[in-house]
Amino acid sequence: MRIISLTGLISCALVLTACYIGPIDPPLRFEPELRQATPSPAMPTIPPSPTLLFDEVSVPPDPTLTLPTPTPYPDDMRFSLGESWEGRAIWAWQFGEGSHTIVLIGGIHGGYEANTVILAEQLINHFRLNPDDILPGIRLVIIPAANPDGLTRGDSVEGRFNARGVDLNRNWGCNWSPTAYLGDEQVDPGPRPFSEPETVALRAYFIAEPPDAVIFYHSALGAIFTGACGGNAPAGWLGALLEDATGYTHEAAFTYYEVTGDATNWLAERGIPAVVVELETRDDPEFRRNLAGVIALECHFVLDELPHNEATARLFPDIHRLCVSK
Repeated sequence: MRIISLTGLISCALVLTACYIGPIDPPLRFEPELRQATPSPAMPTIPPSPTLLFDEVSVPPDPTLTLPTPTPYPDDMRFSLGESWEGRAIWAWQFGEGSHTIVLIGGIHGGYEANTVILAEQLINHFRLNPDDILPGIRLVIIPAANPDGLTRGDSVEGRFNARGVDLNRNWGCNWSPTAYLGDEQVDPGPRPFSEPETVALRAYFIAEPPDAVIFYHSALGAIFTGACGGNAPAGWLGALLEDATGYTHEAAFTYYEVTGDATNWLAERGIPAVVVELETRDDPEFRRNLAGVIALECHFVLDELPHNEATARLFPDIHRLCVSK
């Protein structure tokens, strides 16, 4: 994938406008809106990359393990990371090109937390209709349903698990345990870390293309929890930023009950900032506040590379609109 250098873009634009900088447009307040998508042709089906079958998966204990990618991930707007246990594609949508990659993931608990899938789909819809909300230097990847088999099973507890009955957010490599819990109830974490094709597909993608920040959407505690593993917790700043943008309370650690094999903790072990954003209910996707969180995260990466002056505001009106004039 071609990477755009934001610094180079700024330099070229400044040369073109060095002679005159006109008056700055009046500030525009960012007000995210959900619009109804107009009918469009169906996206082409991208054949999924080959994924190891369950019995072929081997996971050494070395946390620095890297996996070869059988085929490069495509540059298409929509592509498949792999397949679920029952053969459903795990789709990813990507928007923009740049040196900073943000990944948003819904539905790791399937139909049990289906509002997180709705939220991810609404975010996809928003950025398809509003491409200017993807700022220069940003690549946004949205995986709406990390557990497509569970999504088909409805909003009962059964819908939380994949087709083999495994809780996919207890199947990751950091602090994995053969005994796992949901509150006081035991759940199946799989026979070993990364035993399921869904977690294998996500792990392979994260290793092949390490992102700068990852948000997993869950429900329903109305809080933000930071991934941490083995003393490594690189996402404190991310939790604080999203708390300010969304209004959810940032709690540094999940202390309600013991959680093992969590995805954000595995990412933290690899030095990738990751958080869980828990929606407040299991019904409302809470679109507006979470769109504001995504925009704030974009601004965090973009503003670090931009001079804060009138020329920047004139040359990059979308950055000014979304990040400066709020």
